[in-house]
Amino acid sequence: MVALYDRACQLLGVQLDAGPVIVACSGGADSAASLLLAREIAPKAELLACYVDHGLRPPKSIERDVTAVRAQARAAKAKVVVRKLGPLQPARESPEERARNARYRELESVARSAGAAVVLTGHQRDDLVETSLLALARGSGIDGVAAMRPSRALCDGVMLARPLLWATKMQCREFVRSRHVPFSEDETNADTRVPRNAVRTLLATLETVLPQSNRGIARSAALLADDRELLHGMSVAAWSQARIENSLELSVAPLRRLPIALLRRVIRQAVEASGVGLRNFSFEHCDAIARAIKQGRGGRYHAGATTVVLSSGKFVVETGAQGGSIFSSVTVDLTRLPASYSTPAGTATFFLHKHGKRERRNAASPAQFLDAASLLGNGPVELRGPRKGDTCVPSGHRRPVSLARFLGKAGVPLSRRSSVALLCAGGRIAAVLGRRVMEPYEPKSRSPVLEVGWRAADI
Repeated sequence: MVALYDRACQLLGVQLDAGPVIVACSGGADSAASLLLAREIAPKAELLACYVDHGLRPPKSIERDVTAVRAQARAAKAKVVVRKLGPLQPARESPEERARNARYRELESVARSAGAAVVLTGHQRDDLVETSLLALARGSGIDGVAAMRPSRALCDGVMLARPLLWATKMQCREFVRSRHVPFSEDETNADTRVPRNAVRTLLATLETVLPQSNRGIARSAALLADDRELLHGMSVAAWSQARIENSLELSVAPLRRLPIALLRRVIRQAVEASGVGLRNFSFEHCDAIARAIKQGRGGRYHAGATTVVLSSGKFVVETGAQGGSIFSSVTVDLTRLPASYSTPAGTATFFLHKHGKRERRNAASPAQFLDAASLLGNGPVELRGPRKGDTCVPSGHRRPVSLARFLGKAGVPLSRRSSVALLCAGGRIAAVLGRRVMEPYEPKSRSPVLEVGWRAADI
């Protein structure tokens, strides 16, 4: 086993002599084997055996586990770190998943405190097979069946490695016994009401009927892991091609051309890239978004901890509170020009051209030109954001349309409409700054012209 473990570490890029190494220890034979093997292939390595107490088992069981870990650490000449977790907060995930996530967060904390770049676990082939079959039973796709990877990033600068995935549980036990090192047995493993224990019992029966079935399932999971990496690369490439100007917004048009299986992966990639994660983002949610894209429908769609908005040909993940305008109103005094007015949405600069000329005075910002007389003759002039029920008459049109409809046709997605700035006269929209002048505010010949420069804030 020593040579195979050494080879696995080399393939995973694990350097045991490069600094402190954390070995996640439960007191059982699997993690004990990983700890002892790490010592045998790296006699001078700084090993830390870390036991995480989830607080879910009886105190006597915890005490027995810790006693076993300390004995294993003495045999491996490793230091011992024991961490006790606080109460696990209720969540939609299963108790096992909550405990696992909390354990990895604690291992990450220990690794950061010790300055370790690697955390080793005792996961072996039987664990891999059980995880794959559980995922299959729950209806997971390729990502679930191939979930247990030989290595992954635990956090920035720390790798989680599983160098024992080639070994069986029995091989691990025999190796630990050959070194005369004690290990503890988890009495809850006999409780078949726990899904993993039930699957373990099923696999034992299957192995007697179909010898080497465990090895076959493990091989399938490994092959699917390679396929998953290929699909992940394809989804990242498709996501990158659909991005709009390096933002997190996507153009719907290229997404609509993708096969739906790849489209679903790109949707998950987009949600994950927004920083909100994929927690509670089910297949049903993802598929609903994919089919809406394929059918050319817009709307707001549940996406786990966030919302996906399809609007104006754009795919947007809302990562914060979305509501009304980000500012109310700012009064503009057209009798004192030039002038500049700042709002949370951006800055508007006003210049007056008395003879109808349209010579830009502010080269740094996009400019619009309006008839100054019409503005002054229609009541107070103000800068404000959109309000429910707003209407406008775009230049060249005769009938009013809803502002929401205009913004949609102008390509402004729902997530950006709260930061739109409007120039209004007497309560009527004269211009959507940076977009379009409305009727009847188009400049007239030989009439004073108001130049409005607009520089949007980086929101």
